[in-house]
Amino acid sequence: MDEIVIEYIDKDGKERKFEVEDENNATLDLSRHKIVTINLETLVGYEALEELNLGSNAFSEIDLSPLAKLPNLTSLNLFKNKLETINLSELAACKKLRDLNLGNNNISILDLVPLAKFKSLARLRLFNNQITELDLKAFSKCTTLEMLEIENNQIKSIDLKSLGKCTNLIQLNLMYNLLSELDISALATCVNLKFLYLHHNSLASINLDSLANCTDLRILRLGGNKLDQIDIGPLAPCRELRRLGLAMNAIEEIDLSALKKAKKLTALDFAGNRLQSIDLSPLSKCKELTELYLHSDHPIENEFKEIDIGPLFSCDELEDIGIGEETNIFAKSSLQDSEDIPLAIEELIEDDRITWS
Repeated sequence: MDEIVIEYIDKDGKERKFEVEDENNATLDLSRHKIVTINLETLVGYEALEELNLGSNAFSEIDLSPLAKLPNLTSLNLFKNKLETINLSELAACKKLRDLNLGNNNISILDLVPLAKFKSLARLRLFNNQITELDLKAFSKCTTLEMLEIENNQIKSIDLKSLGKCTNLIQLNLMYNLLSELDISALATCVNLKFLYLHHNSLASINLDSLANCTDLRILRLGGNKLDQIDIGPLAPCRELRRLGLAMNAIEEIDLSALKKAKKLTALDFAGNRLQSIDLSPLSKCKELTELYLHSDHPIENEFKEIDIGPLFSCDELEDIGIGEETNIFAKSSLQDSEDIPLAIEELIEDDRITWS
């Protein structure tokens, strides 16, 4: 094989060359080279190449067609460039491609149809772009998807129906978009789903019924929306749940019964809602609960007149709890002599916040 020398022009207009020292190296890192244009044709024949990193450069466009001749390419990173569009059909022949990172560019329109030909794609990262619409129909055929990251875009609506074919889906991230409604029923078949991020949109309602099938769900974040009610009952089978975030909504009441068997739960955040009462007794079995926020410094806050924190005495790992200063906190006097009182409750005792009954 001939020596591999990659020619490119940097943002200062200088012509430069990069020599591949070891043709058996599976990774080629050309990140942070200030590249504006590059000739990828010289990579043809570099059969050992599996991971190509072109991140943190200055591309506004790039011809990826030569990569179709790299039979073992599994990862392509174009993170943090200036791409406004990209032709994914140029990669259709990359049968082993598993990870495609297009995050932090200026992409507003992206055609995912070519992905239907991908047989191995597991992770697609589109975060921090300017995407307003995205058709996911390609994923009814590209069913190997495990992680889809579309956060920090301008998407107002999206149809998730095709993701129902992606039974290996682990993570779906749609946070920081402009979604006013979202049907997640297709996720009922995504039984391996662990992480669902929907916070900081404009959702006025959401039906969580489909998540009853996602028994391995670890994190659900719905904070920063416009929810005035929420039924978390479907989360009852999700015994691996670690974090549940519902802060900064307009929720007026909530039933925590679904969390009775969430023994691995570590964090709950309900601050910034319109709750006036809450029953914490379902949390008594959550031995690993570390953080519980019922009040913070949000412009609109819960207004609890009183809260019985007795159930939290059994939450051995509880280190941080947020309760408004005007809320009367009470517990049974018999709990004063409990052994191993959680740190967060010890601090409340020291501050003379608890009324013993």
